[in-house]
Amino acid sequence: MTKSVPTEKQNQILKAAADAFLENGYQNTSMDHIAARAGVAKQTLYNYFGNKDTLFVAVAGQMCECEDAFMASAAVVGQDVEKVLQIYAQRKLADLSSTENSAVFRMMIAEALRFPSLGRMFFEAGMEKDRQLLVTFLQRQDAAGNLQVDDAEQAALFFQGALNAYFRPKYIMTGENSASEAIQKHIDYCIQKFLLLYRPASTR
Repeated sequence: MTKSVPTEKQNQILKAAADAFLENGYQNTSMDHIAARAGVAKQTLYNYFGNKDTLFVAVAGQMCECEDAFMASAAVVGQDVEKVLQIYAQRKLADLSSTENSAVFRMMIAEALRFPSLGRMFFEAGMEKDRQLLVTFLQRQDAAGNLQVDDAEQAALFFQGALNAYFRPKYIMTGENSASEAIQKHIDYCIQKFLLLYRPASTR
């Protein structure tokens, strides 16, 4: 499938396929089921996507096409640092309380061995893009004098690692969603300790 804008029919198929894959997983989803769900002939699926593997990759690619416009904006430098970190952290952990986002994450993990390129695509479009946005934000805050960051790359890894150290592995391993209050308490603590490290001493 090319990177041209999908047609209405393609979007119809992609939506039906995404719903089917999320509900049933890759192995238990047939092209017959997707065709019926999309309201098209099975041959139409093959005309557009060739086979189930190609369709699954197209679905995953569409799911990964996300951009954090707030963090990507240059105007974010003028915002309160703690407020920005709160918004960033809450968005990064939002999938732990969202059934759909959690299902996407678990599906990508489950199918990463079958489709190695998907695992890389999901990583680069998700955590890696988030990390780069955070690196840029920290560099801009350092230049503005709002933070003193000796190594923005390591600082971003440190903050991301702290956010994801407990609640995400717990969900992946147990399937249990944590209380939003517990997640927020963890976010607040991570930000507090992060700012103790990187805020200029005169503003602490």
